[in-house]
Amino acid sequence: MSTSLRAAERVALPVRQPDVVHELVLEGPGDKYTWTINGKVYDPNDGLPIREGQQVRLRFDNRSQMFHPMHLHGHTFQVRADGPRKDTVLVLPGRAVEVDFKADNPGQWLTHCHNIYHGEAGMMSVVSYVE
Repeated sequence: MSTSLRAAERVALPVRQPDVVHELVLEGPGDKYTWTINGKVYDPNDGLPIREGQQVRLRFDNRSQMFHPMHLHGHTFQVRADGPRKDTVLVLPGRAVEVDFKADNPGQWLTHCHNIYHGEAGMMSVVSYVE
């Protein structure tokens, strides 16, 4: 990834502390070739709560030995601190990447590994707007 990529000023998020931070620890493969976020396979009832209007930070912490292109549905995010706007970011083995987004599209939105065999084996979570 080029470190010279930046979001255009008109779409850059304001530089400020996030209202909420969710750490997503990426691990696998586990027993029966499971891939997990925060030690769990995907459960649609176990989401990452956010509120409309918040600036949200997702911290993808890859503790596996594989690359994970992490994708968020329903939003674009900005790679910290002044990186590009995207909806997918590559998280290298043993590394972490932080991304921020504005919670401006209420609903239930998946975040998952775009290596489909990892997502289908459990490496998914849901960003859930709550009141």
